[in-house]
Amino acid sequence: MSKRNIIAAVLVIIVASCVAYFYFIGFDGSNGGEDDLDKIYTADDFPDALETMNEEILQLSLKDLNGQYQDLRDGQYIYLSWINVGILKKRLGDNPGAEKAWLKAIDYNPNISLAYGNLADLYLFNMGEYEKAEEYYQKVLSMSTDNYTYYHGLVSLYRYNMTEKANLIEGIMIKGAEANPSGAESYYMYLANYFAEGPDSKGGNNKEKAEYYTQETLKINPDLKDQLPDL
Repeated sequence: MSKRNIIAAVLVIIVASCVAYFYFIGFDGSNGGEDDLDKIYTADDFPDALETMNEEILQLSLKDLNGQYQDLRDGQYIYLSWINVGILKKRLGDNPGAEKAWLKAIDYNPNISLAYGNLADLYLFNMGEYEKAEEYYQKVLSMSTDNYTYYHGLVSLYRYNMTEKANLIEGIMIKGAEANPSGAESYYMYLANYFAEGPDSKGGNNKEKAEYYTQETLKINPDLKDQLPDL
């Protein structure tokens, strides 16, 4: 092989190595936190954890977290491990770490809905990033139409945060009921209570609709009467 060809081959290897490096560490030039698979996490990494758990739960959570990273190093259960890493980091008070872990899960397999739903809830209830929450609720509902939690999350977003879109709440819950006829009473019950509430509770303030959805709920499950508005 000529000297010129040798140099060209070496350059190809270097470029390929750089591409792989930036793919694995992310494009921000850092290789810390969630991308550092060799890191062993300790209580020092989660200084606020003891505000929500005791020492025993903290140590068990750290043991589980490091075990999930060991699975990642071993190349086992990659998607599930990133999901679990996110759950554990959220439990330990590291919301950005949870976000990055679930984004890793999506990178690994974008065709599974679980990480999208976890991110939607995280953005809404923990990080207050409402536009991202909306994006991920819409994404997960385009992939999985059988989870009441996601419908409830999206309408909660519109009811309490993005209130300019509150007019979409009824249609979303009706769509959920139609997609899940075996559990339609949950969607109708939400609407019954929503329309029974006034503006102070950011409700729909429509007694006629409250009565209608109350009756629709009771047609399916009369045992829910105590959970419906007293009209």
